[in-house]
Amino acid sequence: MIYAVGLASESTFAHFTTSAEARGIPVRAIDLRQAVEAGDWRLVVGGDRSARLGDHDLDPEASYYCRIADLAALQQDHESAQRWRWLTTALMAWLDHIPGLVVNRPSIRSDNGSKPLHELSLSQAGFRVPASITGSSPQRLRAFAEAGPTLVKAVSGVRATSRLVSAADLAGFEPGQGPVHLQRYVAGRDVRAHVVGDRVHAEEIVSGAVDYRTDRDAEFAPCELPGPLAERMVRHTADLGMSFAGWDFKVVGDDTYWCLEVNPMPAYDWYDRRLGGAISASLLELLQGVHP
Repeated sequence: MIYAVGLASESTFAHFTTSAEARGIPVRAIDLRQAVEAGDWRLVVGGDRSARLGDHDLDPEASYYCRIADLAALQQDHESAQRWRWLTTALMAWLDHIPGLVVNRPSIRSDNGSKPLHELSLSQAGFRVPASITGSSPQRLRAFAEAGPTLVKAVSGVRATSRLVSAADLAGFEPGQGPVHLQRYVAGRDVRAHVVGDRVHAEEIVSGAVDYRTDRDAEFAPCELPGPLAERMVRHTADLGMSFAGWDFKVVGDDTYWCLEVNPMPAYDWYDRRLGGAISASLLELLQGVHP
């Protein structure tokens, strides 16, 4: 049995369940919003690991595709916020301790929520990572921006559009407004690759925009990554405790790949549609135990 746990209204979650249905693969979809609103759930960590969310009995030996989101901060009343926090906290603890396959377990060693730490760990793992600086010093930030094309990016894992900045843009910056994360901009083609077990599905993106996600005219095409790079990505994804991850690169020339980030919960549906469902097919095979 495969379970999908997330928000029924979220596009990636809906895409996964629809893809499974189209292939005749049974998936039990559990909507967290319904579970929170019903307030009927029981999760046991350790022992028999029994669990129930609303009308769903959860099998700890089964496979789980998870897109868990805690919406406590968006609730209008304290009681609703508490229910969201309690359920998601308990569910993540339960998923961390069951013997079944979880894609991905909440306790994975992902440091994507801190961009400075994330970039350092990628560099230490042998990937080429653009230079960056994080801080609140106006002088140091301006000096970095003066040294070459510069992007400003979110310090945390919150999704945000990257944009170019210059030293002049930082002229009025005050330390109390920081910290700010700046990264050297690499001009080149974008590559988005999804690692699913031991498989890699990659797309090359040609765009005139700094962030191709804002470019309606961006051109996408399937591509093959250099063998050693693909092997390193698969190995590092597994080392982090993940079996599914989204990788972002900038490519200069023919073979210089600059690694930008690894996403532990990739919103992959946008890419999967262009690849004819290849990512979903690999993900469903992984959850069925067909390939590593």
